[in-house]
Amino acid sequence: MKKNIVTMTDSYKECHHAMYPAGTQKVYSYFEARTGATYNKTLFFGLQYYLKEYLAGQVVTRDKIEWGAKLCKAHFGTEAYFNRAMWEHILNNCNGKLPIEIKAVPEGTPVPVSNVLMTVCNTDEKCAPLTNHLETLLSQIWSPSTVATLSYETYKLIEYYRNETGSLDFIRFSLHDFSYRGISSVESAGVSGAGHLINFMGTDTLKAMETAIEYYNAPIDGLAYSVAATEHSVMTARGEEGEERVFSELLDKYPTGILSVVIDSYNYKRFINEYALRLKDKILARDGKVVFRPDSGDPNSVTLDVLNGLNKVFGSTKNAKGYIELNPKIGALWGDGIDYQGIRGILFTMRNNGYSANNIVFGEGSGLTQRINRDTQRFAFKSSAQKRDGVWYDIFKNPLDSTKTSKKGILMLVKDNEGNYHTVNVNDARKHDELITVFKDGVITKEYTFDEVRKNSGTW
Repeated sequence: MKKNIVTMTDSYKECHHAMYPAGTQKVYSYFEARTGATYNKTLFFGLQYYLKEYLAGQVVTRDKIEWGAKLCKAHFGTEAYFNRAMWEHILNNCNGKLPIEIKAVPEGTPVPVSNVLMTVCNTDEKCAPLTNHLETLLSQIWSPSTVATLSYETYKLIEYYRNETGSLDFIRFSLHDFSYRGISSVESAGVSGAGHLINFMGTDTLKAMETAIEYYNAPIDGLAYSVAATEHSVMTARGEEGEERVFSELLDKYPTGILSVVIDSYNYKRFINEYALRLKDKILARDGKVVFRPDSGDPNSVTLDVLNGLNKVFGSTKNAKGYIELNPKIGALWGDGIDYQGIRGILFTMRNNGYSANNIVFGEGSGLTQRINRDTQRFAFKSSAQKRDGVWYDIFKNPLDSTKTSKKGILMLVKDNEGNYHTVNVNDARKHDELITVFKDGVITKEYTFDEVRKNSGTW
């Protein structure tokens, strides 16, 4: 019963079948990010995961129907609210496959807000309530789409500062996903973490890689990377007096590649000004880079303090754009409690103090995958058309809050000659719909590889 589509909905939707007008044959609904979203574009991602995991194939069985009826009776005090007739019809006449058509914009595509991203409509006229029964599950696409969008916007932010103060070298590794322990579930870590990997190639969330591989046919090689890195349990293993020894031993054990070292277990200033200074020759002799990670304090002032300390110990040069770049053997990492605004603050502070953005990378945890909600991009799933007794009717809401006015009719997503997206009615003269049928009658009709999703983002 863990994947029972019969009960995988909000409780009140179980009784909506009796609330539609008599003769209702089809319910057509759409999914969008509404006006007022935090970011002006939404990078659509995650639908293919939910199709493969929950909707494709025979998903309605006798046991699932009977459990749904039993649960509803206990929940409402009566089985009358349960739509047994529809589920029996799907089992007996549709071989347990969902008679539904889903059209969607290609995954990974950034679409301006207030445009349709996905449409859903039943294909069997005896299953009209099925469309909005699926709203609950399909709306969960808000999470991977929001993470993908936030990651995309952060990429653009870092790209701006890199272009202004340095170069785009290794930009795909400038934001690392640290969110595995801080997200709500293993499943969320996988699908939302995969959203981050659309834009970057750095992660410590192995489940994100597994999700991209399993559900989007991503190659295991070249998908994402991490590096040797310490945590406080390592750096404090010999006590405060043994911290320098731990650092020295790590430099011996990892003579090549990137080594990331957390430096605030006791005193980050002492770590740089004394330990790093005494171990300078060993650090510079490595075939790779040592990244110093302060993990507490005010991000702006501490980052600047660390950069100044590293500059004093290891030296620097000025790049062609006139900004300070530290010795290429060293760098900085900020990964404590950071989010989009925090990253912007650090980069702004660095630029104003003459440092190139190339000197730092970021690790983001809950700020990337958990400090968001469905209203970050104001996602909504609404019905815009219904067929009753053979006639289609436009359906919409128009409350006093105009930002919540919904669309009406059968919808298309089209592009104008400048490549801008517009949501129009199906009767519009522009007939090339950017929405593609990805699911119909229990079968996934269009799949995307992870490479395709990345390319659709426009940043590769």
